[in-house]
Amino acid sequence: MIFGWFGNRQERQARQLNRDAPAIIEHAEQLFTDNRLVEIAKTVVEHRTRAYELFGRSSVDLHRAHDEYRKLHKEARRRNAQADLTAMTLVIIHIRSEMSGVVAAPARAAIDQFITRWSASPD
Repeated sequence: MIFGWFGNRQERQARQLNRDAPAIIEHAEQLFTDNRLVEIAKTVVEHRTRAYELFGRSSVDLHRAHDEYRKLHKEARRRNAQADLTAMTLVIIHIRSEMSGVVAAPARAAIDQFITRWSASPD
């Protein structure tokens, strides 16, 4: 009965992802230079593609990809590589939003907009 008061766990996590993605993107755009943002977008695309090619898109595969990218995120944090940390965070959010389904589509859309905005070089 008490769990009904707080809603479905997956829906709460999806709502959190929908809040986190734009916040992380906004913070990155305030913190990093244009060249670094282009690198972050490129890294997100490379790792997102790698995750789906290497692991697949089924539920079990996404969980394995999530575990792998949590390790890479931890390594970037240990190295204090802020741009890599931001990129790994966005990849993790994208993978988790895939696991959550349609409810977390705004998180994926925010990441896709970031990639579109920064994928072209600022020359």
